[in-house]
Amino acid sequence: MDGLWAEPVGEADVVIGEGLWALPGLVDAHAHLAASELDYRPGVLEGAIQRARDSLAAGVTLVLDKGWTDDITIQAMDALPEDERPEIEAAAKIIASTDGYFPEFALEVDDAGLEDAVRDQAEAGAGWVKLIGDWPRRGIGPVANFDETRLRIAVDVAEAHGSKVAIHTMAREVPSMAVSAGVHSIEHGLFLEEEDLGPLGDRNGMWVPTVLRCEATLRQLGEESNGGKLFAEGLERIERLLPLAVEAGVQVLAGTDLVGSPADVASEALRLAAYGLSPAQVVAAVSTSGFAATGRQTGFEVGVPGNAVLFADNPVEAPGVLEHPAQVLRLGRLL
Repeated sequence: MDGLWAEPVGEADVVIGEGLWALPGLVDAHAHLAASELDYRPGVLEGAIQRARDSLAAGVTLVLDKGWTDDITIQAMDALPEDERPEIEAAAKIIASTDGYFPEFALEVDDAGLEDAVRDQAEAGAGWVKLIGDWPRRGIGPVANFDETRLRIAVDVAEAHGSKVAIHTMAREVPSMAVSAGVHSIEHGLFLEEEDLGPLGDRNGMWVPTVLRCEATLRQLGEESNGGKLFAEGLERIERLLPLAVEAGVQVLAGTDLVGSPADVASEALRLAAYGLSPAQVVAAVSTSGFAATGRQTGFEVGVPGNAVLFADNPVEAPGVLEHPAQVLRLGRLL
């Protein structure tokens, strides 16, 4: 009733899922529904709508969209009935410091303007504010866009308006500052320190390493370039820290970041196995951990949304099946 799981009453007219394995859905924790590739142009509503539909067909029932140059994802949420798309939490416009991201793409602010920008984007978004924590400057490399004090202000303002903060970070000093400031989700996080994992885990914090995106950027830069060497070092650190992060209670999550669309998030999850996650941890990273990290139930309890993705084999024993769902239910409707 009303798309929620309910106690069974009487005999069923139709039985689905017999002999299949069920998860409450897949989760893309770093999506950009606004685009199909890393093109840094304004989003197109029709494309965002189609990607949302395609994601649900692939078993993705929750998308955490980490913002764009506009609010196309918010518009797509409004344009589609809930049972035709995943549940979506989304940032609106990405926030950076002056000259701290791709030119004319982010909402650029100075220190004095950060508080107002975070408030405005928390009100415009759907549960998230996205900050660009660092960005390379020519001849220098990655430089922090905001200090720890500014990050703490951003977190306080966002939380006061019902939003979480996600931070893009690929520089050395920024992840630790972000953890100390209370940032909710570390995106990429090439240089998280082992000492950051305990505090991040203690508050149910998220780490979305986006390893396929980082590997793609490494190939683009070239292994012998300064940037390539930085990424190679960071990926080695991710491989060392990911299992420790899970042990510390960090919600390690799968995110596509435009390596494919959210419909391809299982590929990111499977790649996490090469970085030290066990099959059970891979499944959690692309499913239950995302629900837990955002305060949702991780099963099929009465009264929670009637969502499920069904597989022919146990995904813990055969993780590859994550790419091939047999059936998908959204709010009680079989796709």
